[in-house]
Amino acid sequence: MSRKTNHISILQFDNRCISRLRVRRSTRGVEVLAFDQERGSWPTEEALSDALRAFTEAHGLAEDQVYTVLPRHEITARIVKLPSQDPGELEGMVRLSAEEYVPYPAEELVIDLHVLQKMPGGESKVLAVFAHHDVVDAHVELLKEAHIEPEEIFLSTACLASASMAVHTGKVQRHALVNLASGGLEVIVINGQQLEYGRAVGSGQDWALAGDQADDAIEELRVEIGASLSAYRRESEDGEGVDHVYLCSPSVDVTPHAETLTHELAAECTPAAFTNTVITRGSDAVTNLPAVLLGAALVAQERGTVRICLLPESLKAARMQRGAKRTALLFAGLAAALLLALGLLYAVSVHQRQAYIDYLRGRVAAVQPRAEGIVSKQRQLRILEQQVQRDGGVVRLLASLCSLYPESGMNITRFVFTRDEGIEVYGRAKSLKEIELFAEDVGQAGIEAFSKAERSYENRTRERNATVFDYCILLPFPSDEDEQGEGGGA
Repeated sequence: MSRKTNHISILQFDNRCISRLRVRRSTRGVEVLAFDQERGSWPTEEALSDALRAFTEAHGLAEDQVYTVLPRHEITARIVKLPSQDPGELEGMVRLSAEEYVPYPAEELVIDLHVLQKMPGGESKVLAVFAHHDVVDAHVELLKEAHIEPEEIFLSTACLASASMAVHTGKVQRHALVNLASGGLEVIVINGQQLEYGRAVGSGQDWALAGDQADDAIEELRVEIGASLSAYRRESEDGEGVDHVYLCSPSVDVTPHAETLTHELAAECTPAAFTNTVITRGSDAVTNLPAVLLGAALVAQERGTVRICLLPESLKAARMQRGAKRTALLFAGLAAALLLALGLLYAVSVHQRQAYIDYLRGRVAAVQPRAEGIVSKQRQLRILEQQVQRDGGVVRLLASLCSLYPESGMNITRFVFTRDEGIEVYGRAKSLKEIELFAEDVGQAGIEAFSKAERSYENRTRERNATVFDYCILLPFPSDEDEQGEGGGA
């Protein structure tokens, strides 16, 4: 498909909203040409495909270089510290450790990473992303039916971080940026110029705070943002939390959300108006605060601070194949012209053509994982697994925990599994007595991972004119010293 312009279109879509930010390539900021959005309800893949095709035709997306964004709540992403600074080694480590973070083999995943920070001790802090092929392939197929082939597929986390850091440039210290997207919400924490935390959840809420669902939407925001900030505080190296929360959204005005959440959260909450200051021209065309799309525009122009690309290998290979065909045709035409002009140059052209084909084959072979390296790294992984392996996987532990719950009176709202540390169980109960009995049952269940169960907190609250108790039960894993002590005592 030929390109008629050199403009960039950033496209993000789901079953309820299609958004497009069109920009002109620039060396400074973002020059906006248009911001188009259509909201609706397309519950089936066929309906969404028809809506996307109509949107594409109406706004001329086929004329532009199109970049798309996948939401974080459909993808698994982790910020991890790895013992290397070599790009090849880091890529191998992330690929080999994929099954620690997702229940799929690496062959079923589209994997990418970005080095966030190189540590003084030779380690690296890395944003590792694992997207299942089904998610990416379904995304690409919808684009294909709309006659769009994306240049690249970005992750919303990287785009949010790039938009924030492009404006702050390290001057504003620790803050949280919350994006209210159609289909979910995402929270990231940035400290200076470092992305330190990210979390996202899918949601069917209408963030416009309209109708009977307004109270439910605010409550969900309060719970999820509060949980994210608490988790960040626990994971941060200095134990400090976030004092300021910024809200953004491409589809709703977040001002009323910020006003309400300021009273609900232990942090000041305001709209992330600073993200729109990255626009150097055409700001009047932009409605609301589409920080993800603005950050994606920066990343598409190689000016983003964090870059994640989830383009599947099949699409990369097809693109390479088309390039090879074009090149082969070019060389064939040149060879024919040279044959007519001078027979001697024919042999030279054939040699060049064959050399180029060999070069392409070498490139294809170079991107294939080296079998010998994989076997070596798999051996290292097995040794590592033997050193850190514990009885029972997270799914089995969750099943065991669920079996201990009473038939009524209690529920579980969140299950947090932290490798090598323990489990946090959040939920609600009708009375403190039920929480006490459940905690005792868990500790006496005869399961090693539950042996040190303890109640972290209970909080009385009101829900639908009834008193309920929020609770948290901690299940720290026994340490190596505990296991050795038990063995010596026996």
